[in-house]
Amino acid sequence: MHLVIGNFPPATSKDDVADLLQNHFGATAPADISISEGGGVALIALVHFSKDEPHTLYDVLADKLNGFHYKGRDLNANVTHNFKD
Repeated sequence: MHLVIGNFPPATSKDDVADLLQNHFGATAPADISISEGGGVALIALVHFSKDEPHTLYDVLADKLNGFHYKGRDLNANVTHNFKD
């Protein structure tokens, strides 16, 4: 299971994403964060938490992040389900 967050400004780092999730939304530290370009104008973050975290954490964060205004941009978020988990 992954949390996909889109529309980050180009200069956004993994630490910025972790800081947003932990300090603004009270989430636990992510186990892994991957950042990729989303069409060259915005970045996409793929976030994975420990398997010990409840699946509802992903849904709650996606709901809170959707439309959240971050550094001049409205973020979008959704949850992907991996069948291997």
